[in-house]
Amino acid sequence: MGDNELSLIDKQLTSLQDLPLSPAVTSLNLHCNHIPRIEGLSSAWHLRHLDLSSNRISKIEGLSSLTSLRTLNLSSNLITKIEGLNGLVNLTKLNMSYNQINNVTGLLYLHGTEYKLKHLSLNSNLIDSMDHLLQCLLGLQGLRSVTLSKDGGDNPVCSAPGWNGNTTFLHHYTDEYPVWGI
Repeated sequence: MGDNELSLIDKQLTSLQDLPLSPAVTSLNLHCNHIPRIEGLSSAWHLRHLDLSSNRISKIEGLSSLTSLRTLNLSSNLITKIEGLNGLVNLTKLNMSYNQINNVTGLLYLHGTEYKLKHLSLNSNLIDSMDHLLQCLLGLQGLRSVTLSKDGGDNPVCSAPGWNGNTTFLHHYTDEYPVWGI
């Protein structure tokens, strides 16, 4: 593991507050702990990769200072809505799978040409409205894929009439309007 990487997987951590976190850390892996809140990361200016999967996080918060962040894994937590992502202009990959998400309105804060989100994983959540989902996705100009169903884990929207079974949407823009397809 490199000098700028910190991995504390399955260490029974219950807080981020007391982590020995240097501003030089670029990768932080805290998979499989007992962390309930995202806090104490404001000094991690150079952080590019953050894995907080398999914790006890119920709200996305405390990330606004992480403007260098490229990948964020919040899968397998207790999150019910996407929020708190404003300012993450360099984020390219967001994994929100295996949560309890039914509200993706927070994706609206990632709209615009300055944002770089390309890959979004939402499989195994509670998303039940394709209209709501599409309204929140359409302004994500760099988005290339959205995963709603994978390895048997899907969303209620995947059972809706008209769902064609495709699990990943690829997204690109024409001059006049966005086009969705496989």
